[in-house]
Amino acid sequence: MAKWTLRQQANFFDLLADLLTAGFSLKQALQSLKVFLPKNGLAMVIAELETGQSFSQALRSKVTTNIYCQLVIAEKHGSVDQSVFQLGKYLKKRVQQREKLQSLLLYPAIILGLLLFLMIALKIWLAPEIAQFSVSTTGKDPFSYLIFVKFGGLVLLSLLSLGGLHFFYWWKKQSILGRHSWYSSLPIIGSLYRQYNCYYLTFNLGLLIESGLEFQQICGLLEHFEEKSLLYHLGHVFSQRLARGEKLTQIMGHYPFIPPELALFFQKGRSKEEVGKDLLAYSKLAYQKLLEKTDQLLAWVQPLLFMVIAIVIICTYLALLLPLYSSLGGLYK
Repeated sequence: MAKWTLRQQANFFDLLADLLTAGFSLKQALQSLKVFLPKNGLAMVIAELETGQSFSQALRSKVTTNIYCQLVIAEKHGSVDQSVFQLGKYLKKRVQQREKLQSLLLYPAIILGLLLFLMIALKIWLAPEIAQFSVSTTGKDPFSYLIFVKFGGLVLLSLLSLGGLHFFYWWKKQSILGRHSWYSSLPIIGSLYRQYNCYYLTFNLGLLIESGLEFQQICGLLEHFEEKSLLYHLGHVFSQRLARGEKLTQIMGHYPFIPPELALFFQKGRSKEEVGKDLLAYSKLAYQKLLEKTDQLLAWVQPLLFMVIAIVIICTYLALLLPLYSSLGGLYK
């Protein structure tokens, strides 16, 4: 079965959160949503719930792995309503930001399309005329230097292709944790990714710790998730390293996508319930900071694209005007 799109997931969790907040039971809310969201195939989800499946299992084929894991954790803690509400807010904001990004890209994309058409038109119609004029007046082809440009372009393309193949080979050899560490090291995007993990890990870990689970028990629970999920690999590695006697704070510091603030919550010597509440409170702050960072990044998209457009325009003019000036200069010699 096909997964829901981002918009479908956002609409589902947003509306479900509203209905649960209004006092509907989960089954009543899903029955109501079946009318409002006919394309989501909720009849099958309801049918699986009626056979005794959990809410997370009924949605497993519809949502992403991260969302599924979050729902499983919420069910273990007994706070499905809170998790659904949080997912509704987060996914709705993601849809809004994606639409904003698309609107920011639309105008520059149109300009780049027109520039591409202009460059092709100049190459087909104007460049031959300039070349013919120059040959007839100076006996030289003003675009002869383009042979070196094309050769340089082919060399650069070959190097990029080899680099891409090397990166793909390296990527296939990396573990899931290695890949996530690489995500965190990327410029600009890495900061955003680390902030998302800060929110995601503190929220889910806060739910589990507040319910009274020991950290070793949490690792055992995470090892029952899908093998391709980040939480599964974190649970597996933490369980092994804790069994070897390593300190929790040292293990956390080994992975750059785990926020360093997370280790501080386990150095206070407080009860599990208090640590869980602190983590949940911190996750709200991390969520707000995630939204702020995303908005700041989006604000830079259009100016950077316009800079690229300006460079393309300047290069296009130089490619045509320099040969023309060279030809005109030959007339006066």
